[in-house]
Amino acid sequence: MLTKDYIKRMIDVLTKVLARLVFLKQGKDFEEAFKEIDQVTKELFGFDRLLINSISDSQLIKMIGNNESLLAPNCYLLGVLFKEEADIYELQSFSKKSLEKYERSLNLFVEGLKNSPILIEPSQLSKIDNVVEKIEDQEINIRTEESLFFYYEFTGKFDKAEDIIFDLIDFNSQYKLDGISFYKRLLEKSDNDLIKGNLPRQEVEEGIEILKNMNHNSND
Repeated sequence: MLTKDYIKRMIDVLTKVLARLVFLKQGKDFEEAFKEIDQVTKELFGFDRLLINSISDSQLIKMIGNNESLLAPNCYLLGVLFKEEADIYELQSFSKKSLEKYERSLNLFVEGLKNSPILIEPSQLSKIDNVVEKIEDQEINIRTEESLFFYYEFTGKFDKAEDIIFDLIDFNSQYKLDGISFYKRLLEKSDNDLIKGNLPRQEVEEGIEILKNMNHNSND
């Protein structure tokens, strides 16, 4: 009961902040918008943007994951705040900073989904979709590529997941095993699901054979 009450409180606080951020972004009061994000981060988690910017995603996840039952909602909330930061930077045409925040947003969202695939509010996927649209055609780091691969498979976009896994294999041949596992998971799905994911069974079978027979030169 305590966990549910805690999550409800966090969502209520976030909802109010997001409403204020819409107003501030429309008025181009970006400095005040950043202050709002910093304030709500302190209120919900006890630390500020300065600290977040100085640590890695994995360190951040450890900090917010002491209570395993709260890891998924905490990741979601921070993912939303990263997205808001990215939106503000984008409005100011700071493309490099914006992309960095969108990447961190996706990584947090995906970490939450891995921990618990149950969405904490119906709009979660639409928020993640918005972040994905911002980064999918950009040059992103490998951790974010991995997150994108997971999300595409999670949402049934199997053809896009396939494209990502081959990009990862081009980077490092060790990802070939992840690709084979991906195709094996797809083989367990129905023909209808595979067709919806734009990757019919024949292509799945061809893909797994390609990887099994691949002698790939690693860039390690």
